[in-house]
Amino acid sequence: GREGGGHTGEVATTELLPQVVDAVDIPVVAAGGFHDGRGLVAVLAHGAAGVAMGTRFLLTSDSTVPDAVKARYLAAAAKDITLTRAVDGLPHRMLRTEMVAELEGAAGRLRALYGAVRRASRFRRLSGLSWPGMVRDGLAMRHGKELSWSQVLLAANTPMLLRAAMVEGRTDLGIMASGQVAALIEDLPSVAGLVERMMADAEGILAALGTGFGPDRADPSSPSGD
Repeated sequence: GREGGGHTGEVATTELLPQVVDAVDIPVVAAGGFHDGRGLVAVLAHGAAGVAMGTRFLLTSDSTVPDAVKARYLAAAAKDITLTRAVDGLPHRMLRTEMVAELEGAAGRLRALYGAVRRASRFRRLSGLSWPGMVRDGLAMRHGKELSWSQVLLAANTPMLLRAAMVEGRTDLGIMASGQVAALIEDLPSVAGLVERMMADAEGILAALGTGFGPDRADPSSPSGD
């Protein structure tokens, strides 16, 4: 759904998921907007088999993302997460870093192109791409869209922009893809702890709803009632 981080679509998960579940006969895994047991219960109610979580698993103690990057995500409020086409012409949900704010600003085309060329020159040295190769890769990513030359260069350098932030910890320079749930996440549990907590919360919710799936509910099919 459109709540998810990175390149995303136009339809919210709550609208998209039931359509997909009704349309196919294979297990469906929902992604976009999930981070806790409540979301898991909602997904099951829609008929999905489970959830996939990017931002939530990124923000765990087991994640190898630099601590400075995790801190930036944890500090993010809803207003700090943007859905923008400024980078490569496609809808891309990410944290509004200094670079993204500059791209989204009212800067003219020449200033935007200058900034893109400056960044592309820096990333070109890291990636080993030639200028013609970089432009060729950028044009291949157009997906039929009308892109400015600055977007073409940034599209070609998207992998390096991701690396700059998510590997090297340059939160001022790179792209930090983020789902909207980043605004709701406040801790860094282990992956095991997160999964255990989600399962316990989901079971508790199902029990409270009287579904019979919770740990404290008696099995109505059992002769003894337990």
